[in-house]
Amino acid sequence: MENRRSVRIETERLILRCFEESLDSEAIFRNLVSDPEVARFMCFDVCKDLNDALKHINSWLEYFSKQNPDSSWNIFSVVNKSTDELIGTIDYIENDCEARSAEIGYKIGSAWWGNGYATEALYALIKYLFENTDLNRLWADHDLRNVASGKVLLKAGMLYEGIARQCYMRKGHLVDKASYAILREDWVRNNS
Repeated sequence: MENRRSVRIETERLILRCFEESLDSEAIFRNLVSDPEVARFMCFDVCKDLNDALKHINSWLEYFSKQNPDSSWNIFSVVNKSTDELIGTIDYIENDCEARSAEIGYKIGSAWWGNGYATEALYALIKYLFENTDLNRLWADHDLRNVASGKVLLKAGMLYEGIARQCYMRKGHLVDKASYAILREDWVRNNS
């Protein structure tokens, strides 16, 4: 696979380019982590200022860098082509090298919800990973209360796998999560 820092994925309306902290931090603060609607089902609290956002971004980057050094991962900035505005992020991290399985996560600013951007970005990343890596299984989960996220996962071709009840603590509450996945064989069958 090519160097993760050089990956650039283009769709009709979006560019997924490697996250650059110096370039993207302010837009991530403005469009994502300061937005109560984006933070609502996420593990982070709303960031009050750019310094809070930088702490959040650094903890996020630290999480990825501390994972298995043999695993592949990348964080992409999701940029609207027509405005050159960062509207979200999408990432993946290989969580089982032997099984060739990776988790995908994404955030889109609420100002852009309802326009298909999350589905477009997710579909593009799935396509890229199955065409350029040896990953066999891509999966994602979401807080069961976040119904829109489940719709995005289904529209991008993932299959619903089930619910894990009260499986983690989120902002002081036990939360159920819904899980989805797509296998390489599903991708091949649906795209041949």
